[in-house]
Amino acid sequence: MMDAELPYSAWLMALLSLPGMGPARLAQVLEQSDAVDAWQKLLRGTPLKLDRVPRETVEKWRSAARAFDVKTRWSAAAALGMSMSEIGGSGYPDRLIDDIEPPTALFHMGHPVPVGPTVAIVGTRRCTSYGRRVAFELGAALSAAGVSIVSGLALGIDAAAHQGALSVAGALPVAVVGSGLDVVYPRRNQKLWERLGTEGTILSEAPPGAPPEAWRFPARNRIIAGLADFVLVVESHAAGGSLLTVDEAQLRDVPVGAIPGPITSAASAGSNQLLVDGAIPVVGADDIMIAIGHSPTPPKAADGTEATTSVISTPGSDLLEQMGWQPLLFEQICLLTSADPSLVATQIEQLVQAGFCTRSGAFVERVR
Repeated sequence: MMDAELPYSAWLMALLSLPGMGPARLAQVLEQSDAVDAWQKLLRGTPLKLDRVPRETVEKWRSAARAFDVKTRWSAAAALGMSMSEIGGSGYPDRLIDDIEPPTALFHMGHPVPVGPTVAIVGTRRCTSYGRRVAFELGAALSAAGVSIVSGLALGIDAAAHQGALSVAGALPVAVVGSGLDVVYPRRNQKLWERLGTEGTILSEAPPGAPPEAWRFPARNRIIAGLADFVLVVESHAAGGSLLTVDEAQLRDVPVGAIPGPITSAASAGSNQLLVDGAIPVVGADDIMIAIGHSPTPPKAADGTEATTSVISTPGSDLLEQMGWQPLLFEQICLLTSADPSLVATQIEQLVQAGFCTRSGAFVERVR
């Protein structure tokens, strides 16, 4: 028997909870019948005419449906503070309604999806300290200027961009994740996930309890691109996953920019190639603000005072600027600066003590 008290969204959630039920398969199921009718067919064993779905997959759906308590799972999601919106319904992002591949439904935690300008900041999980710093600073500067930062809450560039956005009193950040909203992934981002769930917005096409299966992340990337006025790649390896977001942006005529990186850095191989291929070069927040048709404004710190993204005045600051963001040997730093080695040694020690540089064996690397 079907529970007449449950909303239609509960049955959509149930369908999305079936193993391997991605956006394309759900669309095929709903072409034949609505969610309630489709669920009844699964429970009754009524044949489903799905040309592109293997018969064994449908049998797995039947088994899973018989073991799935829709009412209990719907109540549990509500108890966790999750809501669900169907395409065109209340809470569904307006930007996605006319998308070339809109999600049938989205799960949501936190604040309503912002309606102002948005920029997606994406990049590699295996980023350099340079990339992490740039993503943080741009996330802060753009958020303070009223631009919502959209990203995937992954390690590396995504996390740094979200952290930068949360460090200022600005536009609400948006995270689009590839698992259920109650399945934190990666676990190392637990605290950031919690902050975004209260100070920003977290969206997912995956139902509660859904694991972070590999196929969910390319599907997630289309949502990131669909929500953005501009997609920025901070760092990407030659075959980085962020390039999939670029592909989705180009399908939607969303402009793409990239941060120039050292030609010797593998972490910038993909993003540098984007620049070769015609992406917009970005060296600061102003470049993005101009690209999306907005005037840049001075960034604000969390207390409302003007923030700065430049290196603070400290002994050795000139040397710090000359070092750049790649690990260097002491001899290389001396050659770069043409300064007396004893002075260089003293300034390096001051920068390490102040937290601007770290040592790793014989190498010195700028981290702030």
